[in-house]
Amino acid sequence: MKNLVRLALMIVMMSSQGLVAQEKTTLIVKFENIEKTSGTLHVGIFEKDNFLKKPIAGKSIEVKGSTHTVQFDNIDFGVYAISVFQDLNANGTMDTESNGMPVEPWTMSGNPNPFAAPYWEDVKFTFDTNNKTVKLKI
Repeated sequence: MKNLVRLALMIVMMSSQGLVAQEKTTLIVKFENIEKTSGTLHVGIFEKDNFLKKPIAGKSIEVKGSTHTVQFDNIDFGVYAISVFQDLNANGTMDTESNGMPVEPWTMSGNPNPFAAPYWEDVKFTFDTNNKTVKLKI
């Protein structure tokens, strides 16, 4: 009888671990008061090792108003940075001046210095809650 109870407990424990592993996560990036209501927003989520090189997830949305929401599903909990630029001339790249300063609107999570290259430590955030919303202004 004891062995049967132990077996039943093990089955319950293993099935509950499977449910936890299948939990869906959602990271929401919300934009309010977008000044230029045209072009395309390119949104990328980066890890430290690939910061500003290759996003682990990305989406592009057409800007049709001053408020937009971008939802990323199935993102693992962790430490990330979000980088966004608004492509106003539809060339697919962030246009810059000869000194590297952007000429198109951009934003990042955290508190980047708008007059210097972004540093990971300034823009990272911890994604540890399902349905987390990060609000950005562009």
